[in-house]
Amino acid sequence: MQERQRVLEARGTIFVLQGKYRLRYCIYVKILLISNSYPDYVGSYRGIFIRKLCLALKSQGLDMIVLTPRVFWQSPFYEVDSGIRVYRFWYPSGNQPLGQYGRIPVFVMSCFMVSGFLMALALILKEKPDVVHGNWIVPTGLIASLAGRLTRVPVVNTARGMDVRISDRGLAGILFNLAAQLSDRLVVVSEAMRGHRVLKNAEIIPSGVDDVFFTLEAHHGQPKIIYTRSLEPVYDVPTLIRSIPLVVQQYPAARFIIAGTGSQEAFLKNLVHALHMDGQVEFAGAVPQQGIIQLMQDALVFVSPSLDDGTSIALLEAMAAGLVPVVSDIGANRPWVRDGKDGYLFKAGDVYTLAQAIIKVLEGRIQPSILAEKRNYVKQRVAWSTIAQQYLSLYKQVVDRKGRR
Repeated sequence: MQERQRVLEARGTIFVLQGKYRLRYCIYVKILLISNSYPDYVGSYRGIFIRKLCLALKSQGLDMIVLTPRVFWQSPFYEVDSGIRVYRFWYPSGNQPLGQYGRIPVFVMSCFMVSGFLMALALILKEKPDVVHGNWIVPTGLIASLAGRLTRVPVVNTARGMDVRISDRGLAGILFNLAAQLSDRLVVVSEAMRGHRVLKNAEIIPSGVDDVFFTLEAHHGQPKIIYTRSLEPVYDVPTLIRSIPLVVQQYPAARFIIAGTGSQEAFLKNLVHALHMDGQVEFAGAVPQQGIIQLMQDALVFVSPSLDDGTSIALLEAMAAGLVPVVSDIGANRPWVRDGKDGYLFKAGDVYTLAQAIIKVLEGRIQPSILAEKRNYVKQRVAWSTIAQQYLSLYKQVVDRKGRR
């Protein structure tokens, strides 16, 4: 007797139930994903994890369309990236992302919002997506919410960290709350972000990690410590640098690699020189994905001194690679690191406790078997295929809900 099949149709999507438990789709859902960042050109890594999310969703059969700002003059207004249709809207960027302006540039932001909103409306009318998915609730999540509400297309908005950090600042806070209230569903990347009153009922879907990190052979004997995040004030790299002399005093062979670029790069290099640590510190600059993989292959310790955060992709990659995480004791990090068991938490901004945590790792206090267990746990939670399936389920829920109205 052939296996019984039941076909459910929901807003242009056909789902097939096989047996009692298995679910697969036969026709794609079309998603318009609106994001503050997406790789700007060949070789760009800005917003690379948004691209990876889109690729993972596309592998699940979804038709992915991306709308993102055109920040750099060399970025095309339209391209097809591995089957993902990418549209970029114009605004007077000054050839730099919004996050690098310091204060919110009112005129530039206004142009950003108007241009992005009009482009979003045009794409919704042209492409007729089943769901609009905003990433970062302000500013692009607000564009998604307004365009979706006007065209009656369901909206999912994901808060990713920086947007939550500015959500208590005057006008930014008002816009954040408006975008959240106009969303059909909200997503956060960490439990700590649910502390915001409008995000308390949000679903938690962390960012994903490439499978290759789980295949790396960890080298637990090398005293190499890496940092692989931006060189911006919120990540507090000066605290890491000031801890280096304390570590080197006990472990002269320790080497620190700082991979990344940002507004503090010159200041940080001068600080290393002032501390006479030039021989112990390497600034690797902007490192492509393959380079990050090699850094984690060779390292023992991953450090993130961030003062505030969503779920750090760099932290997830490091744990997937089998490194020992030494991270600031903030809400976003606590769910991932058991202090003294599979890594260390230190008081944010405290040079001494950071140095002591790194020294404990170099002393071998974390057992490789514990790190192997952690790798398996992380793989079950944040492999891109898992993340894509969670979003697929969420999209189906909002589409089905709209169909019942």
